[in-house]
Amino acid sequence: MKELDRKLQQVLEDNGIAGMAVAVTDREKVVYSNAFGVDNAERPNIPADPEAIYRIASITKVVSGVMFMRLAEEGLLDIDLPLKNYVPWLDFTSKEALEKMTLRHVMSHTSGLPVEYTPEGPREESALEQTLKDGLPDLEFASMPGDGVFLYSNWGIRLASYIAQLVTGKAYSELARQYVLDPLGMDMTTFDLRTAATYPMSLPHVDDGKGGHKVEHHIKENAARLAAGGLYSNVFDICKLARFILNGGKNDRGERVLSEQSLREMCKAHGSFDKSRGDVYGLTMLMRKYRDGYLCGHHGSAPPYTLVFFTDEESGYGAVIFMNTWKPELRYEIADMIFDHLRDNADRL
Repeated sequence: MKELDRKLQQVLEDNGIAGMAVAVTDREKVVYSNAFGVDNAERPNIPADPEAIYRIASITKVVSGVMFMRLAEEGLLDIDLPLKNYVPWLDFTSKEALEKMTLRHVMSHTSGLPVEYTPEGPREESALEQTLKDGLPDLEFASMPGDGVFLYSNWGIRLASYIAQLVTGKAYSELARQYVLDPLGMDMTTFDLRTAATYPMSLPHVDDGKGGHKVEHHIKENAARLAAGGLYSNVFDICKLARFILNGGKNDRGERVLSEQSLREMCKAHGSFDKSRGDVYGLTMLMRKYRDGYLCGHHGSAPPYTLVFFTDEESGYGAVIFMNTWKPELRYEIADMIFDHLRDNADRL
């Protein structure tokens, strides 16, 4: 993989990235990993660590989606039942939306709920209920549930996580650990910054105004939106999530975690993510148009952290790209470059 090393190092240098971690997995194990640049610009002589922890932002949604689908398989949730059946106090400005909105709508971002990004907020997970009660009743709808209009809304994922708490009597973070993180062996993945800080961390970097980078000595947290983007992880743990997808819902031990049918439903188009490219969105899954098919995975945006992971069913590989610098479009280009390399050099891997 020396050629891939060279290409990724060049990408880092050409695009002003402070630090980047990359890993590639097949259906059994990690087949490539490396880190480039630095995790801390204040210690430029210490190279980036491939095992470093990053804030993975909306990649968390895939974990949430798997958890929702597992609860559905257990009969605790019905993704096509109106949400008002689970939440007695639920109220919207639109009565039509109240009657129609389901978990399927919020998981596919076709609920009509508006965009939401509030990276700073309460530190206690218990604040979720009051945050929803304060915010949901006044939201203006851009479309109606069932119209098929895609609008990326964290409000819906937060509401879904609250409903999961209601039907189980457990906190969302506990459910994510029980239903996804532990079964997949994602031991270095956590919602707790204090836990994440016990591992090597890649720190957030911003432009220093002199053509270089400086550390942003602040990591934004909001415990009332954990399900939408609250996880910290590294590329190796996300490779386990990628293998779970590549292996049709089984973990590394070959144990069935989610049915193939449920996973297929997650990776089926429910709305258009980017009409110009042909990218579509499933149930907490992003499908990026690639050659004659799609890559399935998700992006993560916690500025300045920029992340993405995708799986390629055709080649049987998954790729994870984490950057500690804000480069939102570049992550997709790097993913395409990696999959091009994997497909074009399959006989030499």
